[in-house]
Amino acid sequence: MNETLTAAPKLPAIDLGVPPEFGIVLGSGIVVLEDLEDKIDIPYDQIEGFPEATVAGHAGLLTVGTIPGGPRVAIARGRFHLYEGHPLSAATSIMRLYEAMGIRKIILTNAAGGLCGDWFPGDLMMIKDQVSLLNGFQAGMADRSAPDFSPTPAYDPEWTAKMIAWGKTQSFNMREGVYAGLLGPNYETPAEILWLQRIGTHAVGMSTVPEAAYASSHGMKVLGISCITNIAVTAEAQAATSHGEVVDVAKMASEAMNLALRAAVTLA
Repeated sequence: MNETLTAAPKLPAIDLGVPPEFGIVLGSGIVVLEDLEDKIDIPYDQIEGFPEATVAGHAGLLTVGTIPGGPRVAIARGRFHLYEGHPLSAATSIMRLYEAMGIRKIILTNAAGGLCGDWFPGDLMMIKDQVSLLNGFQAGMADRSAPDFSPTPAYDPEWTAKMIAWGKTQSFNMREGVYAGLLGPNYETPAEILWLQRIGTHAVGMSTVPEAAYASSHGMKVLGISCITNIAVTAEAQAATSHGEVVDVAKMASEAMNLALRAAVTLA
């Protein structure tokens, strides 16, 4: 995985109205912000340079619209994973599209397994930092045009702190922690779970890391929110985990995520 990142994807010739201020990416099963005003939907297959979205729970749709009483946003309803066989340029294609659209504030969401025994499915976690366990990812991040590529800090500390403080006022659990990005598509073994806990990570998934690294290294302000869909602390619990379960829990937690995203655009 040593490619140079390709040119930015291109939208079809559509008038998007007021340019969006925020670029959002939704993880598996997350359904939010369905009440946007002046909404425009663009299927991924109409965006030049986008691959096909193949994972269940990913709609494959770019929505541009205005949050009632809030800013205009672009929402990628589905993302591209390295485990689908996509190259790095595809895994970062949404970020490169947002960059080309002039968007400078990014909100990344994902469905993740929780690594803390006292957490619950449906909790949200603000991502304070990330650990990349994607084989060859750093070598593959070969965009030498970036003025100063540095994978850390990937997430804006001030924005994240504001969201953590906001979360303490809510009725749902807002956690905070470190996200571990693995290649997938298989879930983690018990030994891997134990190791991830020992190195200080709190949630694990198969996305987000390339997007956050690309966006932050290109001067974009990044916020990350995980939806904890399962608690992967025992061999039995991990063996019972399925993608269908992940999608179902993410859908149930979408109300909390919806509130979090509306707060995030006001606290940026």
